[in-house]
Amino acid sequence: MSTGGSFCYRYPRPSVTVDTLIFCAENNDVKLLLIKRGNDPFKGTWALPGGFVDKDESLDDAAARELKEETGLDNISFAQVGSFGDPGRDPRGHTVTVAYAAFLLSSKGTKAGDDASAAAFFPFGQLPPLAFDHRTIIREAWPRLIVCESGGKTVVKERGSAKVLCVLPDAKSVELVRSATPFS
Repeated sequence: MSTGGSFCYRYPRPSVTVDTLIFCAENNDVKLLLIKRGNDPFKGTWALPGGFVDKDESLDDAAARELKEETGLDNISFAQVGSFGDPGRDPRGHTVTVAYAAFLLSSKGTKAGDDASAAAFFPFGQLPPLAFDHRTIIREAWPRLIVCESGGKTVVKERGSAKVLCVLPDAKSVELVRSATPFS
């Protein structure tokens, strides 16, 4: 049913959010960028950078905007690595999130902003307690990234995609990424 250029629906719908997994191979460890939530729910708890998709905003644009607002990182190459919609994942109501992953070679340049009270990279095997269902997102998204050869270089890509997220600089970095596991 249309009412003056907008639509009204009889059926309730979930909200949509985006979350970003920003990995970094640095100092003999694979690390993951987390933000400390400045607002409820889960105020003071570490989480993946992310937030609600704005009206008339694409998912990719929302992921880039939220990452920049909460961490200061900009112009990052992402791959969409899954969607998560368990009705109980967010205490504010039914929320579906679309997860993105990126891979960096340096943790420099991050700073907390917007509704994040802190931003920091954590060793992948030593993550703190996390908000929402972010442990599940990490556990399911990590295997979707692969280390492989492309154009004579060793790269990190999303499984089944041609999009390169990162060119690994040396054999040590390659082994580091291949052997990393979350929550070890």
